[in-house]
Amino acid sequence: MTDAEKEKIIGEVSVVVDSIIKLCENPNPDGLIDLYINSPVFVSLVGGVQSDYAIGCEGARNFLNSVASQKATITKEKYVVLDPTTVLYTADSKWVAVTKNDSIINMDPVGMQFILRKVDNDWKVLSWTEEM
Repeated sequence: MTDAEKEKIIGEVSVVVDSIIKLCENPNPDGLIDLYINSPVFVSLVGGVQSDYAIGCEGARNFLNSVASQKATITKEKYVVLDPTTVLYTADSKWVAVTKNDSIINMDPVGMQFILRKVDNDWKVLSWTEEM
């Protein structure tokens, strides 16, 4: 692949990553889960616990339904184009969540790693890793 082709792919994927962040900041679990690939090979790894698509969706839904809002600060990010349909995204970040009972949760640092795959012309999350 040429550098121009890689940059085009990164541009497409960055729109999806921006959507992921917005869907987490303004909690919308259904919108977020729409960006996951419903597949037996989907893997979620959050807080050291590995799960499949169903359990990963349940965890995302439970957490996002418990928060009123979040604010993300991405301090460093990297996109690696593995092939024309697969991108590895990594980020160092910090998050502040306000729960529905007005508690504040500071999460710093939060490491994120997503594998995104192009399926039916749309970029979706095949693997989601989040470590604090």
